[in-house]
Amino acid sequence: MSVYIEKNRKTKKLIQESFLEMLQSKPFESITVGDIAKTANINRGTFYLHYVDKFDLLDKIEQQLFEDLGNHIDELQSSYSSIHSFEKGQEQLAATLFSTIKMHSPLLKILLSDHGRAGFHLRFKSAILEKVRINLEKNKNYNENLQVPMDYFLAFITSAFLGLIEQWVQNDLDKTPEEMTKLYIDIIFFIQGK
Repeated sequence: MSVYIEKNRKTKKLIQESFLEMLQSKPFESITVGDIAKTANINRGTFYLHYVDKFDLLDKIEQQLFEDLGNHIDELQSSYSSIHSFEKGQEQLAATLFSTIKMHSPLLKILLSDHGRAGFHLRFKSAILEKVRINLEKNKNYNENLQVPMDYFLAFITSAFLGLIEQWVQNDLDKTPEEMTKLYIDIIFFIQGK
């Protein structure tokens, strides 16, 4: 890796960390590029070499989060192709996602707070929903046996899962990823009447 590429990577990381630090105590709407540059100890020109504006900066942070979570979904859902293995795979998928959420919890706590940009919850849900939809559509066995319209099924699954994530983050991760997985599975079984 060239020195220039490494320096750019470090500068971007510094800008992102400074911005997220500010979001912990100040609403997104109140933060300016000048504030971010000052906190990162860089000039505004350096900021603009990497980002168009604060919206672009936050978009990039959110996109990276969604990509990380999506990669876990892709990886796990590609490993099962039948209804039976899909249901078994849900526990593994949930465990991995809760572990990933725990790893990203400081960021999620900021983005889900009142200081985050309006609409994060909807963008988060949309990103997860789209990733699950793409993987489910690849699974012909699952689609053939689905008893409800796909859009309603996806809305239910993602809303329920994101509701658990939000509550868990609000509760300062009071449970382990394993406990959250068990809770998720128990809720699914309760709904199914098992």
